Order: sequence, then C-alpha cells, then structure tokens
Amino acid sequence: MTPEAFTRWLAEMKLAGRIKTDKEAAALLGISTNSVVTMKRDGVQGPAETRTALACRALLAGLAPYGEDEGRG
Repeated sequence: MTPEAFTRWLAEMKLAGRIKTDKEAAALLGISTNSVVTMKRDGVQGPAETRTALACRALLAGLAPYGEDEGRG
C-alpha cells in the first residue's frame, strides 16, 4: 500500500465521519499512532500490505470485525 493510498484512506475516513484524528485511525487498525505516521511516510510493504489494504477498505465500508456480528438476528 503506497503512502499516497494510505493518506487518501485517512482523508476518506475523515470525510466519511468515521474518524477525526490519526489516533482514532490507529486504534481502529490496532496499531500505534507512530505507526500511522510511518505508514503515511513509507506506506506498507511486504506481508502486511494486503492485510492492511483490506482492513482499510473494510473500515471505510463500516464493516465490523469478522465474527463480531455473528449470533445477532
């Protein structure tokens, strides 16, 4: 995931009203605020790239983590 794509995701999350700060984005992704800063600068490479991109897409779509919505009818 390129730095540009990650930064665009942050902007889209803010525009959608899902987050107000990078700290909130970090909490949703389960990472530190410092990691968000690093991802904005360097992007995400290697094995975590696809996982991060999928998590970002799911969060933007407002999806709950898999399994959290089971059993609710």
